[in-house]
Amino acid sequence: CLALAMVCSACAVRAEMSELGKKSTAKQVIEHFRSDLTGRTAIVTGGNKGIGLETCKALMSAGCRVIMAARDKQSGEEAVQREIKNPGLGGYAVANPNYDVLELDLSDLSSVKKFADEVLAREERIDLLVLNAGVMATPKTYTKSNFELQLGVNHFGHFYLTQLLLPKMKSQQHPSRVVTLSSVAHTMIKNVDLTDLHYTRGRKYSAWNAYAQSKLANILFARGLHARLLQEEGNKVTSLAVHPGVIGTDLWRHQGGWLRKFVMPLFLKDKSIPQGAATTLFACLSPDLEGLKGGVYLSDCKITPTSEAARDSKTIESFWKLTEEQLEEAVKKLGILS
Repeated sequence: CLALAMVCSACAVRAEMSELGKKSTAKQVIEHFRSDLTGRTAIVTGGNKGIGLETCKALMSAGCRVIMAARDKQSGEEAVQREIKNPGLGGYAVANPNYDVLELDLSDLSSVKKFADEVLAREERIDLLVLNAGVMATPKTYTKSNFELQLGVNHFGHFYLTQLLLPKMKSQQHPSRVVTLSSVAHTMIKNVDLTDLHYTRGRKYSAWNAYAQSKLANILFARGLHARLLQEEGNKVTSLAVHPGVIGTDLWRHQGGWLRKFVMPLFLKDKSIPQGAATTLFACLSPDLEGLKGGVYLSDCKITPTSEAARDSKTIESFWKLTEEQLEEAVKKLGILS
């Protein structure tokens, strides 16, 4: 009887996952799980644009309180009025969203610390930390801490933010999740370059390789966090990584005219923005992803294989330690060590 029950349960899980897929929207994921998120709080970085904005909207539609993290507070407020309180791209409106917009510049660790301090001072709980913000294929640029911009924003800024908020999440009695947006672009490179992460020791800079490195870093982070959480007795925090799909968002703003005009139209019909936010919502809400299922990589609302480097335990551990070392040095220089 027990064996039969287990088989039935597994079949039910597969059936549930099969109902959601590549063309599902964020709102459909909410409806699929019949989610009532009243009383819960989510933080979404880059929540004022693109799939981050749609993620915020879908969560708000289920009653969730959402902290929308944006580089500019006014742009966040305008986005709420334009896209959330009105139908917008998703085709639905949220009449009375429970939200706040806080400024966060992930390229500036001082801004990250200020944001985290504000969240910890005013919010009673953190149920979801969605690390959505990012930059893509930028010219060779550096953050205030001399991190290569894409790795600095996409990885180091989010690593530090998680480091600051995680103690509160771990202290809570209820389950919570850290959802990190990565990309299939992580497969464009063989591995992260642990000897020259920031292109300061002679490595030739490639905007797309640097982006791929930052996206591989996102998965290594999600899995490194999962490995550490598993070692803690009574842990209720789950870490997951997501590929949203190829979507025509503001991330493409750094691309040249020919790429925008001829190449992008061929590839950016893969998903709409509401569809692009669906896997993020799936990672936030699916009951089948708790605990031991943490550390997985999701695409099209299902668990998906990664590159070999993204699942190599030695790379995961070495990269985590190197990130900690470089981050510790950077925050010390800024005088903001927590």
